[in-house]
Amino acid sequence: MIANFLIVLGQVLSLFLMIAVGFGMYKAKMLNDAGAAQMTDLLLYAVTPCVVIHAFCRDFDPQTARSIAVFAVAGALVMVFGILVGTLLYRKGEDNARTVQRFAMVFSNCGFMGIPLAGAVCGEWGTLYSSIFVVIFNLFQWTYGVALMSGQRLSVRKAFLNPCMIGLAVGLPLFLLSVHLPSPVENAVSMMAGLNSPLAMIVIGTHLAKADLVSTLKDTRCYFTAFMRLSAQPVVIMAVILALPWLDDNQTLTLAVMCGAPVAASCALFATKYQRDSGLASRMVALSTILSMITLPLLLAAVRALV
Repeated sequence: MIANFLIVLGQVLSLFLMIAVGFGMYKAKMLNDAGAAQMTDLLLYAVTPCVVIHAFCRDFDPQTARSIAVFAVAGALVMVFGILVGTLLYRKGEDNARTVQRFAMVFSNCGFMGIPLAGAVCGEWGTLYSSIFVVIFNLFQWTYGVALMSGQRLSVRKAFLNPCMIGLAVGLPLFLLSVHLPSPVENAVSMMAGLNSPLAMIVIGTHLAKADLVSTLKDTRCYFTAFMRLSAQPVVIMAVILALPWLDDNQTLTLAVMCGAPVAASCALFATKYQRDSGLASRMVALSTILSMITLPLLLAAVRALV
């Protein structure tokens, strides 16, 4: 258990060192809001599709196809569980605050933080499975998430018009047909995918640098949401997963990363866009990200010892 904890802690520390780079550069005014926004666009519209495409750059194998399908179902069930927990926990209180708290319970930072960590823990299988989870995440975020934040009806069209789905539309046929991209193209996709970890961590660092940590540490609502997001909810999910023979070790560990990741950065972005409580959303993102430095290694070490 201690050995597992130290191994995962080292991997998490590597990510947080990159977060520190973004934090320091923003505080030193070497990086501003416009630069962080441009890096976010680069991540969303160029890097993320390449991560998904690169994950599928492999020959078709029936066992892998079945594993992907099973993991996709498990990911969808995790999202549904988050919706149920958020709805049950946050039934009272001011509407704008309640909305962002429900959003935080469903959506983790599985793209920016989850993919790099899953890749570090499980190698190429972690990257593949985490990419599948991010696809499911986007389907729910652009349907349920937008409907929740905007107060409008679900839009299936929005769910399929996002960069992650474009990556899936390109990558999945390549895998199913065992088609390989031309070498220069595949190399370019691979190098673009490699930008995900450092760019994502630097962007997270800029968000932390902008957060009012004093008010964040005083807001008790953030602590409860962080506890549920980082500890209680993933522990319940993993207890069920470990009791059932559905997933292999890499799938289980990847799912633990996805479930135990901090509140999604999109929580603050959507709260701002739809005029919800963006201050609370930003504080939840900041606090859960900081605390995840402790909770993620503990969760992964425990799961690693049990699989």
